Amino acid sequence: MNMDQLFDCPQGFETSRLQMRRLTLEDAADYFAIASNPIVAAETIWRRHETIDDTIGYLQRVSNQYENREAIHWGIVWKETNTLIGRTGLILIDPVHEKAELGYVISDQYWNLGVATEATSRVLEYAFQDIGFHRIEARCNATNKGSYRVLEKLGLTFEGVLRKQLNIQGTYTDQKLYAILKDEYMGKSEGALSEPGGKTT
Repeated sequence: MNMDQLFDCPQGFETSRLQMRRLTLEDAADYFAIASNPIVAAETIWRRHETIDDTIGYLQRVSNQYENREAIHWGIVWKETNTLIGRTGLILIDPVHEKAELGYVISDQYWNLGVATEATSRVLEYAFQDIGFHRIEARCNATNKGSYRVLEKLGLTFEGVLRKQLNIQGTYTDQKLYAILKDEYMGKSEGALSEPGGKTT
């Protein structure tokens, strides 16, 4: 697995509607608008951001995780308006076992438009074809139909329910576990999971 390429030469991506690039502190205002929305935060492990300082702190942690080679997050920009509308990326990176977990958040104004699928398909392609991951996992609340439908569209396999696995805002919550292996991904018809015309920048 090519960890040097992942962290020393970070890639950006582009699809017909989206541009994806690393999150920075300059994204604080736009990301606060997403993370402060109680509708968006309702299905997440983190509490909604109440002040811009919450967002700045989060973005600093994202930067630290990148520097420590623990995770990489791409901001998702809606090209038509040049507005940050979410993020997607690889978290809990385990180089020994060549695996990572997907994590994504999208502004509720852009739900049901295929944004998470469009953006995260590029992450999967890059993770398997360029970096050489063996396994990509993802978890979501068992009741979060929107999130697990994204994972199903991306070709991940449902592996089971992790019962009362996370304490989310005071409630122990069941999580659905999905995963896809490199040989499964590579065995799919070329381009099936990718946005036609998508390119690396």
